[in-house]
Amino acid sequence: MVMAWPHNFPGLASIAYNFAQYVEELSDGAITVKVNAAGELVGAFEVFDAVGQGTADCYHASPMFLAGKWQPATFFGLVSFGLNAVEHCAWMYFGGGEELQDKPYRELLNLKAFTCGHTGTQMAGWFNKEINSLDDFKGIKMRSSGIAGEVMRRVGASAVMIPPQEIFTSLQSGAIDATELCCAWLDSANGFHQYTKYYYAPGWQEVNSAGEIGLNVDLWDDLSDHEKLIMRHAAKSANSTNLGEWPYYNAKAMDTLRDEHGVELRTYPDDVLTALAQTSSEVVAELAETDDYSREIYASWKDYRDTALRYSALVDYPMYRARKLAFDAGA
Repeated sequence: MVMAWPHNFPGLASIAYNFAQYVEELSDGAITVKVNAAGELVGAFEVFDAVGQGTADCYHASPMFLAGKWQPATFFGLVSFGLNAVEHCAWMYFGGGEELQDKPYRELLNLKAFTCGHTGTQMAGWFNKEINSLDDFKGIKMRSSGIAGEVMRRVGASAVMIPPQEIFTSLQSGAIDATELCCAWLDSANGFHQYTKYYYAPGWQEVNSAGEIGLNVDLWDDLSDHEKLIMRHAAKSANSTNLGEWPYYNAKAMDTLRDEHGVELRTYPDDVLTALAQTSSEVVAELAETDDYSREIYASWKDYRDTALRYSALVDYPMYRARKLAFDAGA
């Protein structure tokens, strides 16, 4: 296996290691998976080609990193103002997402993939100045990728794509002065708070970020039915474990950032979020017109997203408000 992360990336590398462990356990040791970090065999953005061409057997990465080859793959990973972690699993497992992924991945990329790993709601990013209006983005050189990167460019920022393991040194050197990567757990482990002051919410650009385990499709086709079940269930088990990892460690890390490192936590104003949402909608609609695959994927994704939003507005939002009222009252 080649992965798009260093060995020590919490919450991301752990998915690959858990998958490898579960494959070995489910196969009674008949199948073993050796995990290679980004840069050991290939670079972070080269894992898809390595597996598609048969240089490696499988990978763990974000579909967003396929932007240079087939950008609509991001629908299977993250979309600005999109699905949360549970909703994404719902669409992939029950709403036809996995089936919609199979055809283009096989025909365009020579891959078979399974959703595996969900960060949950991320943070908007790290800045050295407050963001009080859309104009405050102008002139900022920010590490931002995928749909969000294009949105940031359209609102005046200079967005650059940098592999995750290079973000810290880019902040340190001044090559960038703002960044978004993930959540409190991973961001604090990378030390972003050492070179930036403000940590903004909400993570509009990554309501959730889903990773995937991908196999060479010829290797997949050669597996027995039982071996395919092992791969499928190992991916689901690693995904389930990761769904619990992130909320636990993010909450702990956020307290540490605020209480021990003095990070100033901020929330974007509503008018900034509204403008970002409008621009994001334009970018996503353009992406949906890439090809016939993307049009079909987007129609399915948006139909479920709209259904999920109606449900969450009725059920989830009032519950979160009620829970906060209880917390504020000392319950």
